[in-house]
Amino acid sequence: MSPLFHRRSEEEKAAEQAAAKARAEDDERSQERAAGSLAQIEQGHIPLAASERLAQLSQTGAARAPFSSDLAVSEWSALARLGVTPITQVMGSSVYHVGWQPVYYNVPTEVRVLSEAYNESRRLALGRLLEEAEACAADAVVAVRIDQGAHDWAAGAVEFIALGTAVRLPEELRHKGAGALLSDLSGQEFALLCNAGVRPVGIAAHTSVHYIPASPQTQQAQSSFAGAFGGPGGSWANQELVDFSQGVYEAREKAMYFVAEQVRALSGDGVIGVEISQHSRTHAVRRGMYESRDLEVTFHVMGTVIREDPSLTSQAAQRPPLQIVSLR
Repeated sequence: MSPLFHRRSEEEKAAEQAAAKARAEDDERSQERAAGSLAQIEQGHIPLAASERLAQLSQTGAARAPFSSDLAVSEWSALARLGVTPITQVMGSSVYHVGWQPVYYNVPTEVRVLSEAYNESRRLALGRLLEEAEACAADAVVAVRIDQGAHDWAAGAVEFIALGTAVRLPEELRHKGAGALLSDLSGQEFALLCNAGVRPVGIAAHTSVHYIPASPQTQQAQSSFAGAFGGPGGSWANQELVDFSQGVYEAREKAMYFVAEQVRALSGDGVIGVEISQHSRTHAVRRGMYESRDLEVTFHVMGTVIREDPSLTSQAAQRPPLQIVSLR
C-alpha cells in the first residue's frame, strides 16, 4: 500500500502521542531551566548549567576529570613544584547598562554614573569568577585577567570578562577562614612570592572617571581665533594645559585611594603587579565666544594584595631549586 494511503495503527498513534508529550516536557524543562538561570544571573550568580558542571569537579570520590587551563608550560611547572593542582578554567562576566548622566559639567568632577557602572560590572564579573571557583571546591584562581568588552548592539553598556585557572593549594598555602583567593599574578610570580614568604590574599581594583571642563586659559589655547588676533595665550604658543593635567592626577588619586581601602579590608601589607589602564576622550563645547574641548579621563587600576607570612619560607626551603633551560 502506498505510504500516502497508509492508515496508522493504534500502536503508532500511541507512539506519536508519547513522543509529542516527551518533546513538550523537554521544552517545558528547558524553559524552566532558562528561567532559573536568568533568576540566578539577576541575583549576581552563575547559570545553572555552569554550577552543575563545576559541582561534578568537586566530588572527591569520583575519578579525577581532565582539567583545562590557560597556564603556560613554565607557569604550570612552577605551580606544580608548590603542590598546586589545576582543576579547570573559570570565568565571570557582566554586561552592564550605563544610566543617564549629564553631558557636560562646568566644574571638575567625578562622573559617578560611569565610575559606578565600571566598578559594579567588574564586581559582578569577579564575584561570578569566585563563585565558579568555589563551586568546584577550588582554593584559589591564579593568572586572573580581566578583559573589557564592547558591543555594537549595546553601545551604552560596559562589559568585564574575568578569566583564570581554578586550582587546589597544598595545606600550608590555603587561605584559612576565607573563600577562594584571586590573584592576577602569573604562575611563576605566584610561586616566587610563596617561596619568599609572601602570601597573595586577593585582588584590589577600582575605576575612576573624571570630567574636566576647559578653563579660560585652555579655551584660548585651543582656539585659533585668539592666536590669530594676538589674544593672550593662543594656540600658537607652547603651554601646559594645567587644568587637564590636574584632572588626570585627581582621577588617578581617587582610583588609588579606593585600591588602598581594599588592601586594608583584606588585611594586606600592600598591592603588587599594579596595572593602570588610562584612556581619555574629549567633548566639544561652546562657552561664550570660544569653542573648546573638555576632557573626560578614565583610570582602571588593578593589582594583587599581599601579606607577609614567614611560615611559607620554611616550606620553600624543603623544595630543591628549579632549573629552567631554554631549548631554543
